[in-house]
Amino acid sequence: MAGPTDDVQLIPTGVRRISTDTEPDELVLPAETEQRLGWIADWLVQPLPVFREWGLQRYIDGGLRAIFRGPPGTGKTMAVTALGRSTERPVLQVDPRAIVSKSIGETEKNLHQLFDVAAEQKAIILFDEADALFGKRPHLKGAPDHHANEEIGHLLRRIEPYEGLAIVTSNAAGKLDEGILSRIDLIVDFPLPDEAARALLWRKILGTLKLPQGNDVDVERLAGEFDFSGVEILRCARLAAMLAAGGDRPVDMNLLESAAAQRAAMRGS
Repeated sequence: MAGPTDDVQLIPTGVRRISTDTEPDELVLPAETEQRLGWIADWLVQPLPVFREWGLQRYIDGGLRAIFRGPPGTGKTMAVTALGRSTERPVLQVDPRAIVSKSIGETEKNLHQLFDVAAEQKAIILFDEADALFGKRPHLKGAPDHHANEEIGHLLRRIEPYEGLAIVTSNAAGKLDEGILSRIDLIVDFPLPDEAARALLWRKILGTLKLPQGNDVDVERLAGEFDFSGVEILRCARLAAMLAAGGDRPVDMNLLESAAAQRAAMRGS
C-alpha cells in the first residue's frame, strides 16, 4: 500500500485521502439507507473472482458504482468514511471540477493517476458534490462546450472499469444526466432526519462532549423546536460548547437553544 509520500507524488490536484475515523454506529440513518450501505460493505469484502464467476463480467466491466444523494449535512460523506472504517479501505475524496481540466489530455492524465493509485491501495473513490459536473448538460454551443462534454463523458466512462468502489455524492440526484445514471449500480438516499432521528443525533453528539452539561438539557425539545440536519446539530453543539468553555459554565439548555436559534436565523427559518 502506498504511503503518504507516494500519495503526494502520484495523486493529482483535487484528490486527497480523508480520515476514516467514523464508526458505523455513529450514523443516524433510515433503515433502508442502512440496508443499502450494508449491501455495499458486503460487496467490498467479497473476493473479486466471485463476481467474475457469476458470468456477468462479460457484459459489465469493473466494480460497484453508487450515488449517495440527499440534502447537505445528511451524512453522505460520513457514510463513506464509515464504509472505509468498517472494511479497512482508504477513501480518496475527489473534487470532480479539479479533475476535469480545460486542457486537452489533462483530464485523462489526472484520471490515469487517480485510478492507478486507487487500484494499488484498494481505495474507495468518492466524487464529492458532483452536481456541478454531472448535472444535465445544455445543448452544445461551439468548440469549448463540445470539449467540456467530451471530458465529462470520458470521466463517466473511466469510472466504469474501476474494479473497486466509486461513489458519487449529489445534493439533487433528480438533475443527474442519464449518462451517469446508466453507469450506476445503486442509489442510496440520505433524507433530512425526522424528529426522532434529530433527538437521537442531539443525544449522540452531546454524548461526545467532554464538558459538564446541565441537568436541564432536553434533546426531545431541541429536536421538536429545530428542523436541523445532522451537520447543523453538530455545529450548534460545537458553538454551545465553545461558549460554555469560554464562560466556565456547563453546556445547558439556554446555551443550546441560543446556538440553535442563531443557526435557524442563519438559514432564514
